[in-house]
Amino acid sequence: MQSETIPLQEAVMFMAEGLAVFDADARLRFANPALQSMYPALQDLLEPGLLWDIFLREAVNRSAMPTQTAQTLDGMEAALLDIPQASPQVTLPFGRAQVFDFRLTAASDGGFYLAQSPGTDTSGAADSARDAEALLRNVLEACPVCLIMSRVGDGQILYRTPAATHLLGTAKSSFTHFTHREERGDFVTALLSDETIDHMRVTCLRPDGARFPAEISARLIDYRGEDVIVASIEDLTHELAVQDELQRQQEQLFQSEKLSALGELLAGVAHELNNPLSIIVGNAEILHEELENTHHAKRIDKLARAAHRCVNIVRSFLSLARQERLDLNPAQLGPLFDTAIEAITPDATAADIRVEGTLPADLPDVMIDDIQITQVLINLMTNALHAMQDAKHGHTIRYACYNQSSSGLVRLEVSDDGPGVDPAIANRIFDPLFTTKDVGKGTGVGLAFCHRIIAAHKGQIRLEKSNGDGALFSITLPIAVTG
Repeated sequence: MQSETIPLQEAVMFMAEGLAVFDADARLRFANPALQSMYPALQDLLEPGLLWDIFLREAVNRSAMPTQTAQTLDGMEAALLDIPQASPQVTLPFGRAQVFDFRLTAASDGGFYLAQSPGTDTSGAADSARDAEALLRNVLEACPVCLIMSRVGDGQILYRTPAATHLLGTAKSSFTHFTHREERGDFVTALLSDETIDHMRVTCLRPDGARFPAEISARLIDYRGEDVIVASIEDLTHELAVQDELQRQQEQLFQSEKLSALGELLAGVAHELNNPLSIIVGNAEILHEELENTHHAKRIDKLARAAHRCVNIVRSFLSLARQERLDLNPAQLGPLFDTAIEAITPDATAADIRVEGTLPADLPDVMIDDIQITQVLINLMTNALHAMQDAKHGHTIRYACYNQSSSGLVRLEVSDDGPGVDPAIANRIFDPLFTTKDVGKGTGVGLAFCHRIIAAHKGQIRLEKSNGDGALFSITLPIAVTG
């Protein structure tokens, strides 16, 4: 008997067909080398005592067997319990466009045999599976979407599209894509709760460590028996930049409409005030001459100054409202600065504030309306003077010009060493009716007026410095074209 058993065992060991023997409790008793070679991913499990259902489950989890095939085999084994006879041979897919022939046969001791051998695909299923796999691979490789598949527990990435590699790099864990740990925690918590997330805003990291705004959508799925996240990440950098630009343009349009409405209002108010102000100014001058040497002289002087200030405010209103056409001509900037300095010198001297600066000798002419540009310079210097007087800080107003012929522009600068402009309001100082002066001391049209004039000249006016060391305004104007 022993002499017959040994050749039989040797024959089973050298069979080309895979064979596994399970006992009545559906535990593995023996698997020949041929069958073991068909499951290289299960080498650590194919030992006596392995349960049939664990064998099938792990074969699926480790991608050694398709789920459909495992389900079919499990059904065949269950059928043996009702009808203990050999099952017909079935051909089933086995991954990577392969098919195998399977047979399950009941054993006399209540167990069963599993026989497995390479099969021939007569239905074209292998070709279809191969084509489907190739199509899916091509689609994913060409997909422009940043798609990532990762485990929930440790974040290990199981798959990512080339677009995801380009955007986020080749890190092994999806956890490293989040800039803030709190955002990652909120994302995982929400996903575990609802199994779906759409359009969550997060901050992600590029491969070089740079941060960028992103939007993430994800689904929680079961993949080979474990929870897996399938997520798409969209870079919002360009979209938010477009939104900011659109908002900026809308704000410009709003300011333009506000200026137009303000102009109509100011024109009506200015015309109504002109006549009574002319009477007040005229009579104040007469009284000043008649009562010059009396104790009423100081009061009359205050009345005259207040009346003249009202006249200047009305003129500013009218200039802003009329939107007069520019009288553009080539002009030198030196005389304009001289006029502006002359206009503020009395007040500057009284406040012990110096006005200093130099202009390059080779400064080119600019194409401007000299009267309006002079008004802009006076306005900027006057604002600096008032700011230093009110804050009792600073003693110098400086001006300068620079030839930027390579860009066809001349740059003008007016600066001071006063208190500067509060950064919180720096982006509003050119808005109509916005003023930093106390009630009754400012109209809020000065810098708005300057901005409109410079824009009409196809130039720019900017607040370049606004810290506690003073303010610096820059103006660019086009160089006059000669010849």
